[in-house]
Amino acid sequence: MNEKLQTAIEHWDAVAPLIQRPDSERDYETLINQMEEAMNLTGQEVTSPLNGLIEGMAHAAQQYEEKFLVNEVGSGVSALKYLMKVHKIKQSDLKEVGSQGVVSEILNGKRSLTVRHIRALSRRFSISPNAFLEP
Repeated sequence: MNEKLQTAIEHWDAVAPLIQRPDSERDYETLINQMEEAMNLTGQEVTSPLNGLIEGMAHAAQQYEEKFLVNEVGSGVSALKYLMKVHKIKQSDLKEVGSQGVVSEILNGKRSLTVRHIRALSRRFSISPNAFLEP
């Protein structure tokens, strides 16, 4: 057996929870926190050995968001509020949507998400645009 595969098998119980789709909001938030911690450890180092792990974690988070967020949230604004909470983002951090005033109007239902907003948010959070579409 390949030595790298043997090492992976020996450590799988420790690694698997970091790259498997969470089944609850609590597990999802734990995964996001662990991913942020791993990202802080790598800094901006493109060749960090942790980058593959971070990609796996991001994929697991995306799977959770696509399965649970799209089906349970109910509206684009609710999805945005949820993502802002989980990612600890303020209105002023969403410059791709517009000014803080525009974001505030969207969150308060005075303005609708546009196609441009949905595309930008989909890219930012790496989730399907469907998460922001009204049912």
